[in-house]
Amino acid sequence: MKNLLVVYFSRTGFTRIVARQLARACHADLEAIDDLQGRSHATGYAQSAFEALCHQRPLIDRATHTPQDYALVAVGTPIWMWNMASPVRSYLLRHRGQFQRVAFFCTYGGSGSRKVLNDMQTLSGQQAVDTLALRDDDITARHFHEPLLRFSHAIERASREPVSTGMGPVHPAAGEDAHAIKL
Repeated sequence: MKNLLVVYFSRTGFTRIVARQLARACHADLEAIDDLQGRSHATGYAQSAFEALCHQRPLIDRATHTPQDYALVAVGTPIWMWNMASPVRSYLLRHRGQFQRVAFFCTYGGSGSRKVLNDMQTLSGQQAVDTLALRDDDITARHFHEPLLRFSHAIERASREPVSTGMGPVHPAAGEDAHAIKL
């Protein structure tokens, strides 16, 4: 099993910058999610915003790397209208159940990072070993290397830990104690 895969979608380049530096820092394989529709110019922006707001799942190209071949997959998204990018939604749902471990990162200009990172955990069916949210302004000013380094160390460490062969994540029913064990 390979250690790390970094998967990302980027429309304007901020998430791509972070993904490339993360993959380099972790010596990870890197894969861009290939969206099958154009997203440039004003019409692409409007289409992206609509898809994010409506939680749509656009068609994406088949992934080159198989998530289940990796001890940990780090997935990155820009934030669109307080939601993850719709191609990332498609990727997470397509590969749900194939992740050993996950980590998530997002880039954003406004707000919504906590919601998006929680939504990514829900869609993947996995609790993230770590998360990272970076503002576009900090990426432009190159003030993100320290948090990226901390994130890369955390996911590298988690990728080397043995993966249990249990039933995967357990999601307790509403009102149940998440730490309770039922026999």
